Amino acid sequence: MEHVKMGGKMVGDMRLRKPMLTAEQLVEHLKSRGVAFELCSEQDAVAYLSDVNNYLRAAAYRKLYFRQVDGDNPGDYVNLDFKDLVELSAIDRRLRETLLSATIDVEHFAKVRLLRMYEEHNEDGYAIVSDYLASISSKQRARIEGALKARGGDGRAHDEYSGDLIAHYASGYPIWVFLEVTEFGVLVDLWRYCAGRWNEQEMRDEHYVLKSVKALRNACAHNSLIVNGFSISAERAGYQASRAVTTSLSEHGMTKTKSRRAKLRNLRVAQIAATLYSVREFCTRESTRERHAARLAEVRRYAEGCGVLSRANDGIVSFFDFIWRLVDIWLSNGS
Repeated sequence: MEHVKMGGKMVGDMRLRKPMLTAEQLVEHLKSRGVAFELCSEQDAVAYLSDVNNYLRAAAYRKLYFRQVDGDNPGDYVNLDFKDLVELSAIDRRLRETLLSATIDVEHFAKVRLLRMYEEHNEDGYAIVSDYLASISSKQRARIEGALKARGGDGRAHDEYSGDLIAHYASGYPIWVFLEVTEFGVLVDLWRYCAGRWNEQEMRDEHYVLKSVKALRNACAHNSLIVNGFSISAERAGYQASRAVTTSLSEHGMTKTKSRRAKLRNLRVAQIAATLYSVREFCTRESTRERHAARLAEVRRYAEGCGVLSRANDGIVSFFDFIWRLVDIWLSNGS
């Protein structure tokens, strides 16, 4: 195996290293794979790949399309025009931005609910944080406390937004401060701890829902693609859909069918489902739910107005239809 040494480290197999192609060469490459340029000219495609989007992101949606298995051009994509890639990318961006906003609100209202429950259980605000930190592994505790110490210190890692608050409570955090200065993942784990501390089965179920919301929040915040995973062959969730989610779906008329199970086995769809369910369950303000319903309705109008879904295969369309159905169930009917 041939490797190259860079900066004192061995980097990759030279046989796998690919030269960077120009936008014009990338268009030719796509043409060689059967991608058509009838709805989008080659000139416009070159401009798009030069100024608007990069090849890896734009071409990622190819995996949603069938490829010929025989005939004159085996391996070529079937009924795929470059404009389809452009429109799927635009839909993905709008969906991603809308879902990120939803996950942020879920995080906020989950914190509000946890604070209310802490009061209902007559807890000591400092003791519950101290007990939680004592309950986790030394490695996890060191990571949390180390990050807080750095953000509250005077060094380069000082947090301009929360550093002073962290420094003020460095000797011991009450829960209302701890929730304000720690990341979503810590909130989710604290939720798990409190579920056990208070013997709350509903909270245990919600813990798994919030884990999915956090995962989607991270993906959206890092501008990761979502729609390119809307296929049966995409990564599957390594867990069954939360009982809270599936029970709610059944109660709203989406019974446990083969189709429902198949969609919820898709990791990304499962995380979207958890987020939409959480908007309804955690975001107590009706105006908040209505705002997210309106934003998702706008994404749907945009997607259905693009044309790509009318040209796409039934598999792609079925995933979008499932997402819109979830929106109707949890956000649009208000029940």
